Amino acid sequence: MALATALVLASCSGLPKGNNGGGGSGGGGGGNNNGNTFLNVTVTSTPSTTFSFPSLNWQIGSLSLVTSGGTTASLGSPPFPLMDFVRLQTDSAILGHSTVAATTYSFLQVQFNAPLSSYFFNGSSSSLLGCLPSVVCLIPNTVPGFGANTVTVPITYTATANANTGIRINFDLSKAVTTSGGMTFDFTQPGAVTLSTLPPISSQTTGLDTVDNFTGVVTGVSGNQVSVSSFSSQQRTFTVASNAEFDDPFTICAAFTCLAANQNVSIDGVLNADGTMTATEIEFLDPAPATNELEGVIISSLSGNQFKMALTNGMGSTGLIVGATVTVNLNNTPQFFVDPKSLGISTAPLGFLSQTDLVLGQTVMLQAGTFSGTNTSITNPTRVLLRYSSIGGTVQTPGTIFTLGSVSPFFTNLATNSVDVQTFPNTAFDNTTGPSTSLVTGGNASVRGLYLNPNSGATQPVLAAKVRTH
Repeated sequence: MALATALVLASCSGLPKGNNGGGGSGGGGGGNNNGNTFLNVTVTSTPSTTFSFPSLNWQIGSLSLVTSGGTTASLGSPPFPLMDFVRLQTDSAILGHSTVAATTYSFLQVQFNAPLSSYFFNGSSSSLLGCLPSVVCLIPNTVPGFGANTVTVPITYTATANANTGIRINFDLSKAVTTSGGMTFDFTQPGAVTLSTLPPISSQTTGLDTVDNFTGVVTGVSGNQVSVSSFSSQQRTFTVASNAEFDDPFTICAAFTCLAANQNVSIDGVLNADGTMTATEIEFLDPAPATNELEGVIISSLSGNQFKMALTNGMGSTGLIVGATVTVNLNNTPQFFVDPKSLGISTAPLGFLSQTDLVLGQTVMLQAGTFSGTNTSITNPTRVLLRYSSIGGTVQTPGTIFTLGSVSPFFTNLATNSVDVQTFPNTAFDNTTGPSTSLVTGGNASVRGLYLNPNSGATQPVLAAKVRTH
């Protein structure tokens, strides 16, 4: 059965939206700057080394560059999406673009709105913030700094006249989140917020930054452009590259001519210097009309055919919001698949063959099922699709296959808190050019990959679509 028709599109709910790189329509090109700078803005994060966050949803209300004399220049295209700072450790959030005066700026001002539902995993041996050991709990609104506030941090950035360029703002949770009072968010800590120019050192050959795994429903196709919208982000319009790759894991179709309104797709691409976006890979998830689907991070172990997930994304009609806790009841036998995208995985790998392979930390997408608004649950989904988790740690034994150590204790199935990672010819690299050239032992890195059940016998439980060093 489809999700209950009583659900409404979240785009009509008036609630904040956003996730893993949301923001901006992709329209509007820069140029003719009249001595000013056309500036694209993206956002990333560095994971905490002290706390484990399965999902950390926070909206930035505004961003501004400030000169030493106090002159401000607004950045991006507010209102910004609600962003998952966990997903930002591997994927960039595109906040739009602005035209700013070509001068030197000394400060960055960040206004945070009140966060929505966010989660931490208590990896300690005692209760923390009312949360029992080895349990995922909501972050209380009493945590200092985790609320609406504005911070101003010193930076140095000189905008060049008549240039189309971009900046990346990074929020370092390893510096901002401290153990003061049990848990405190303080982005005024040195190095907690930094600014760098785009593009970064990476494996990408075009564009300023990447558009990663944007998943939603096609709202229109015109010429060589496609518009896609998800309840977790604003609509985006992409120009499809002439050499774009079309992936068809479910035998739907694999060509631009197959794109149709009300179809579920996933897109990878690049942000261009003129503020537009180019799709370089399109994956067909479902044919038109769109099937109702919800995506989230598993935050409780499977018990009695039931588990809970923190909602991160969705297509179709839903009244849920990002961060909502959804109870999933597997009372039938759904089909289990992995999302191969462009990794070249042709068959279902060991580690995600049945519900016995469902483990904490996996990101899964559920197709169809019956929704109950009374207890926010979904029963009898027809398909469980393994999608991409963001996992941080330190690099051990660099190479095309490497070990990620010091992994968050949230991934409790990892007895040694380390996991082997398999890279592929199409694996993207950010802040580094590749696995053998610049991954270094002891370096801090995050991987967006398919997280297979590590106790299934899978040789490399993480199949990497992207690796970012910090």
